[in-house]
Amino acid sequence: MLDDHIVAERSSDRVAQCRARVAVLFERLPMLCGFHVTTDLTVVEIAVDSWPGCAPTGELVREICAALEDLIAERADDTVDLLRGRTFARAVH
Repeated sequence: MLDDHIVAERSSDRVAQCRARVAVLFERLPMLCGFHVTTDLTVVEIAVDSWPGCAPTGELVREICAALEDLIAERADDTVDLLRGRTFARAVH
């Protein structure tokens, strides 16, 4: 039972760290509205706040990928599972 609590606490910390790093990415890229990470860790469906018909630039894609790669490099075993198959979106309050 204690082991379950420790695992849940570590998992909660990993999720919080991952969320914080993605939040920094959204702060750094104010035009970024959201993106999806596929099961093979490809970044797709990038949404940006811009004029109609404007597509995300290669530079934006590279910045997102670089931020996620840095996150994975720090905690590869944990982070890959947290990113895989998820959609990240800017929260507007």
